[in-house]
Amino acid sequence: MLQRAISLIGLSLLLAGCGGMMTTSSSAPTSGPVGPVTVSTDHTTYTPTDTMVVTVHNALSTPIYALDTLSSCSILSLHYQVNGVWQSSQVAQCPVKRRAQLVKIDAGATYTANITAGYPGMKQLTFPTGSYQLALLYTTTPSVMPTSANGTTVTSATIQVQ
Repeated sequence: MLQRAISLIGLSLLLAGCGGMMTTSSSAPTSGPVGPVTVSTDHTTYTPTDTMVVTVHNALSTPIYALDTLSSCSILSLHYQVNGVWQSSQVAQCPVKRRAQLVKIDAGATYTANITAGYPGMKQLTFPTGSYQLALLYTTTPSVMPTSANGTTVTSATIQVQ
């Protein structure tokens, strides 16, 4: 029995070093406004050191296209609320030094991203406490780069870092 407990502790320490431990976040998954394209997170509340697991689901009958190299090198922008106004957060930047590319999400498909504070694999930071949202700007035309003028923006529900 003691040997099994020691083995489990050793395995836990090994997984912690590899980033494979479960987060200490609480609460159920959440999604933003209901629509044909949704952005949802695995929790509604996170700690400053947690990874936010975000899923985009495309329920449209056509593919959608979004630019990468945004928060944590994903297609999502992380926003932070300051005095009731949503602002872009710089805490999860992408260090990739290339032009953004279009990412295609097929009809009925999902896209998953891990949003972490700092630069993935390079510099670890923590999320400041407060209210956050993740935003996706997309288009249904592959030859058009999505912009606020010609694209559609969907957001996640508000999430908290405590």
